[in-house]
Amino acid sequence: MIQLNLLPDLKKEFLKAQKTKGLVISVSILVTIGAIGLSALLFVYVTFLQQVQINLATDDIKNKESQLKTIPDIDKYLTVQAQLASLPTLHNSKGEYSRLFDYLGVINPSAPNNINLSNLQLSVEGRTIAFTGTTASFETLNVFVDTLKNAQVTFTPDGQSDKRTQKMFDQVLVQSSGFARIGTQNLVAFAIKTVYSPSAFDVLSGNVVAGIPNITTTQSVTQSPNAQIFNDKGQQ
Repeated sequence: MIQLNLLPDLKKEFLKAQKTKGLVISVSILVTIGAIGLSALLFVYVTFLQQVQINLATDDIKNKESQLKTIPDIDKYLTVQAQLASLPTLHNSKGEYSRLFDYLGVINPSAPNNINLSNLQLSVEGRTIAFTGTTASFETLNVFVDTLKNAQVTFTPDGQSDKRTQKMFDQVLVQSSGFARIGTQNLVAFAIKTVYSPSAFDVLSGNVVAGIPNITTTQSVTQSPNAQIFNDKGQQ
């Protein structure tokens, strides 16, 4: 059989272009329909299905909350748990105030310059210690005041190996002093307010030692003890 191609080349190219155009249009229509369908599905999910999931989760939370509220004294248990969680922080921030009794043995000058305390008040707020008592004379009172001003604490900070030395009191103020008749004795009554250094009672500090430095320019030093009478945690 003999076949003759009666279509010119230009006509063939035109028909081929028409077929390609039709294919592109068909694919574009299918892609557009798919995108519209996907957008519709997303709209349905966000508007309806997601809201249903949120409502179900909210209802489940409310049900669990209702179940917890039926447990007797649940509020007390939760409060205790929160308090237990805060104990380590509270412990690290508290002071080792039992050291004060050992400090008294260091800061009270030796006889005949010793003092007798009738009242001792420590206030955490403001870091103050108030001394109230009597002594033999104004001279011995000055010895006690000088001793307070020069008292020191040596300690090892938490997490360190090197020792540090600081003044035990940041401020020493004589609030009142005057003669007083105590029984058959004529004494000097006084009230002294001090501001103690935070390191003096820091619970995290180790190897805490109190002492009075040897300062030869004042009488209080020559007649005050310069001994280390306690170790870490206030143990004698």
